[in-house]
Amino acid sequence: MEEKVKAPFLKPALIYGAIYGVAGVLVGLILYFMDLTNKTWVMWPTLAISIVVMAYCLLAYRNEYLGGFASYGQILKMALVIGIISAVIGAIYAYLLYGVLDPDLIDKSRIAAEERIMNNPRIPESYYDQAMERIDKMMNVKRMVRMALIWGAVMNAILGLIISAFVKKEQKADIPV
Repeated sequence: MEEKVKAPFLKPALIYGAIYGVAGVLVGLILYFMDLTNKTWVMWPTLAISIVVMAYCLLAYRNEYLGGFASYGQILKMALVIGIISAVIGAIYAYLLYGVLDPDLIDKSRIAAEERIMNNPRIPESYYDQAMERIDKMMNVKRMVRMALIWGAVMNAILGLIISAFVKKEQKADIPV
């Protein structure tokens, strides 16, 4: 009877979480320096990059630490931890960006959000004041960091659920003839 060797978990989780988180920060910095931070269309290429980097990290974990085979549960567990580590890195980046590097970016983001609301024909004018109040409440450094942490973890969990289904590779049992 074969014994299963327990694969390391924490070290690769930290490594791949850092890779995924730093990749997100680099994308964020590129968008910041290209003045694309408040453009809504950038979420699609950013999502594509996130998918590619998460898939790379999970494939590397499966191949380097699990001998090329892994169940959905093993990959999903790693994806969730990578996502949480990445969300923490993203929250630190959000704090540094909005609190230290460019405190005026919050005002720019507020103005961009207000313009999107005013230019959206589906939003009635009677809703403008209520929407502006919500935007004012949401646009502060503390709230931005909290949202980066929460939504980063949630979105990474959703990505992990999907990507894990494609990365898993079950070892086929040899059937004697």
